[in-house]
Amino acid sequence: MKNDIFEKNLNIYSIILCGGSGTRLWPLSRKSFPKQFLSLGSDKKSLLQLSLDRVKNISPPKNRWIVTAKGQEDICSKQVGSNADRIIIEPEARNTAPAIALTAWQLMKEDPESIMVILSSDHSIQNVRSFEQTIYDAVHLAKQNFFVTVGIQPTYPATGFGYIEQGLPLDIEGNILSPQKLTETSATGYSVRSFREKPNQAAAEQFLRTQKYLWNAGIFVWKTKTFWNAFSHIQAETASLIESITPDNLAEVYSKIENSPIDIAFIEQTSHVACVPANFDWNDVGSWSAVRECFEQDNQGNNVSGDVFHLETKNSIIHTTGPFVSVIGMENVAVVATNDAVLVMPLNRSQDVKKTIQYLETKNQKLL
Repeated sequence: MKNDIFEKNLNIYSIILCGGSGTRLWPLSRKSFPKQFLSLGSDKKSLLQLSLDRVKNISPPKNRWIVTAKGQEDICSKQVGSNADRIIIEPEARNTAPAIALTAWQLMKEDPESIMVILSSDHSIQNVRSFEQTIYDAVHLAKQNFFVTVGIQPTYPATGFGYIEQGLPLDIEGNILSPQKLTETSATGYSVRSFREKPNQAAAEQFLRTQKYLWNAGIFVWKTKTFWNAFSHIQAETASLIESITPDNLAEVYSKIENSPIDIAFIEQTSHVACVPANFDWNDVGSWSAVRECFEQDNQGNNVSGDVFHLETKNSIIHTTGPFVSVIGMENVAVVATNDAVLVMPLNRSQDVKKTIQYLETKNQKLL
């Protein structure tokens, strides 16, 4: 695939959602400094900066927009520099549907023929060339007025993700491929038969067995105008509130908008949805065990950062931004230290960080 694959599509906009308050990587991630701003790899770039790097062949800097939360605009602006043209600030967090709709309405007024590529700022994606190819395929289907979502091939029966049930195979123009055609060419995408919210363990195992389900990665591609027409029909009240926004009444109007994810507010309620299976490694970096998997390890399988000494320690993550940390004779653990907090746990208990957060919410909020 050539570098100039997107050059003829000068109206492709990369919209990077950057308003999360990530607590799952506590104590490094805080409400005032959530995970998208963290540098977790050896190249010292934050997850947000890596997200911007990934779209450099998809959209020029003037077509890169960041959506962030009030209170995070300074750090966002500092990390983004000249690599994006616009930072849209939500006055309060209302989930992804209002954030995307607010951006779409602004874009509609500036470039009604635009195509939106909507991405998260806090995911890890390897194989950037494959990522570009997947987005290229998604853009082609979006040009046929599909609402396109990117699906990830499940590697285990996850209960924390939504799932997409694949329907009929589609070619790059959005036509259904007959079984005979499928012997000559591979499918670019699939129609979507259904969306399933976070399943229980038994359902997740069944989804994996059928090989018909993909994880919903929260990556969407569509024509701005096609989206706005459909969204204002399905979510008439939200759309009309957004259309009434002015610089003076933004906070007041935004507070009236329903808090809702784009999947539930829009994607699951509309027709003409297509899914493109991802050809890249994806991780939502939702836990310390995921950080160890996503970023470089030494020859003992350790991911180490900061002032650290370790001896006879394997398959662990040791991060400090504060005091010197020494770890001896441990396996499969996380040791994370900052100036004011320390976390120690087996990596297989990574999801239990939320219990620490629940404790701090009642006992010591300044550590959140």
